[in-house]
Amino acid sequence: YEFHQVYHSIRNFCVIDMSNFYLDVLKDRLYTEKSDSKSRKAAQTAIYIILNAMTRMISPILAYTSDEIWKYMPHSSNENAENVIFNEMPNQVEIGTDADFMSFWDEIRDDVKKSLEGLIKDKTIKSSLEAKVTLKASGEKLEFLKKAEPELAAAFIVSAVEIAENGGELEIAVDKAIGEKCERCWIISETVGTDS
Repeated sequence: YEFHQVYHSIRNFCVIDMSNFYLDVLKDRLYTEKSDSKSRKAAQTAIYIILNAMTRMISPILAYTSDEIWKYMPHSSNENAENVIFNEMPNQVEIGTDADFMSFWDEIRDDVKKSLEGLIKDKTIKSSLEAKVTLKASGEKLEFLKKAEPELAAAFIVSAVEIAENGGELEIAVDKAIGEKCERCWIISETVGTDS
């Protein structure tokens, strides 16, 4: 039973959290940022930390696979570089979020995704990067959105996000982004072409 539970937890993390969300958001940063940019290096560091921890966690279940992965990874001096199984399990990282926050975030992300899929289906846009998302809210939801605003376009994989107050429940509108397409990152912006 415990093996089954661990297997499903790891699989769900890989498929839902990593593939369907994190790596999808991260790939543009990895492909388009300069090789020495802080955001690209931060992404690479996060991926390394996740790979290091996951390889340790799967080692009792997938011994040969985890050893193969481990041999191709760089290691610190306090790690056993030969065999992953001789290393400590990773410590849990505490992230200051609560159930209400996660529920609200999941609601926004799912609703934006559905709206984008609708525009792609009716051929208004070809990809999510051709879109601009407008989020209207009030109270704590508005505060959260304003704090998260610098990261929202990347998180939704769109060209722009606008936040506005409406005095009521969350409203989501998705429209075609205005401007020209950047040849490097494919984001549509009115600033493209203004600096030679």
